[in-house]
Amino acid sequence: MDNKIQKLYLIRHGQASFGEKNYDNLSKKGFKQSISLGRKLKKEKIEFENIIIGPLNRHRQTFEGIKEGFKGKVKDPVIINEFAENQLMEIAQHYIPIMLNTEKSMKEIFSEVPIWKRRKEFFKYFNIIAKKWILGEYDFSKNKFETYKDFRKRIKFAKNKVHNLMKDDNHTMVVSSGGAITGIYSECEPLTVDEIMQNSFEIKNASVSTFIKQNQGFTLESFNRSLIPKYLETYI
Repeated sequence: MDNKIQKLYLIRHGQASFGEKNYDNLSKKGFKQSISLGRKLKKEKIEFENIIIGPLNRHRQTFEGIKEGFKGKVKDPVIINEFAENQLMEIAQHYIPIMLNTEKSMKEIFSEVPIWKRRKEFFKYFNIIAKKWILGEYDFSKNKFETYKDFRKRIKFAKNKVHNLMKDDNHTMVVSSGGAITGIYSECEPLTVDEIMQNSFEIKNASVSTFIKQNQGFTLESFNRSLIPKYLETYI
């Protein structure tokens, strides 16, 4: 490891409780992923001067799992609220039933789909809603949902906060969510709408994306790298 290089490690939270009433908790596998990642970071002798987490339960729970796996002295995290995930899951829960012209909840809709087909069916509709959100085709603010434009402003502010926190010769860990990580990526590299969507949906749980700090920003080094065993890998 070259200590002269300042790296930002963006870590996606472990698997959350998809399909449950409260999505914002890690599943059993999500905890295992987080602990496994902590062990790997310890093995690679990566030390973090700054540790930042978003404000959600799954962000803190992932950090606690990493800390358990790391089995060493780990600094207490700083919470940066701007690293909260976007509201696409909530937006999908609201608009997918409307798209399908049904009064059923999203959970009820997909409970009627065979398990092997459920993820594919969900993402078919989720992608439609996500693209409309990014392109601003619906006035999502009418339902008090954050617009994509406001989301990007928030993520840019979070990126600048982290940049200002990073001092010489240290590394920084941020535990957040897939949409926020893709938002940071989009701040560093020009991405099309389709690329933004593809990257958001392909980020693995407990994956690591690294950026090198430069004078005015960050440069992508690696994206969506999994350091945990293959059998633990998930995407949602």
